Amino acid sequence: MPEESSDIVISVLAVCFFTLMLMVVIIMLFRIYMKRKSKLLLEKKMMEVQFEQTLLQSQLEIQEQTFKHISGELHDNVNQVLSLVRINLNTINTEDQPKLERMDDLLGKAITDLRNLSHSLDTDHIRSKGWYEPVLKSLRDLETSGKYKVKTSIPDELPRIESEKGIILFRIVQESINNIIRHSGASEVEFDVRMIRQDMIIRLADNGKGFNISNAQGVGLQNLRNRAKMIDAKLKIESAPGSGTQIILTIKT
Repeated sequence: MPEESSDIVISVLAVCFFTLMLMVVIIMLFRIYMKRKSKLLLEKKMMEVQFEQTLLQSQLEIQEQTFKHISGELHDNVNQVLSLVRINLNTINTEDQPKLERMDDLLGKAITDLRNLSHSLDTDHIRSKGWYEPVLKSLRDLETSGKYKVKTSIPDELPRIESEKGIILFRIVQESINNIIRHSGASEVEFDVRMIRQDMIIRLADNGKGFNISNAQGVGLQNLRNRAKMIDAKLKIESAPGSGTQIILTIKT
């Protein structure tokens, strides 16, 4: 009888041991499965991000090539034609001299505007000048128009940003300025840059009519977000109806 009890105890212990071992094996296999699953999901996510980055890069490269082509056409053809018109206009003899002078002024302004537009589209020009000089030029042109009061604040020295990243940064600010001109109805614009440790914080604000962020799904805003993503920058857009708009871009240097 004691031997039978001992056998039963040994059998129970053996069953418990094997059950425990089976549970340990199942848990280990489950952990391995979850680890591999997480790794596969991470790899899939990384592939999706890489594909999205490649797609965005391709779109931006095509866009920059288009800008460069338009810039060349404006500089080589349209600008040349307007210059010839201006030269011929100045050879005309007429009693209405004030009208001729007015037409000459308008042609001069058109030529200057075209030259500025050509430079703003020319990737090589932006690459050689850096991102902030063309931005300041755009803001000066904005103020020269007489429709806007522009206030700028930029440190004397800014960290150097690689040229390709600088081009995208310029496009972000350029698109934001264009949005002010087209949609804001603003009369005042503020642009400032400040450094906080390794972060460069760029702010562009206006006192325009603003808009409801939650309902804004425009292509322009999506372009801003896509470009910010390309240079690993944080983009924050603050606006409300009647309260103007503020765009804050934070980029590591």
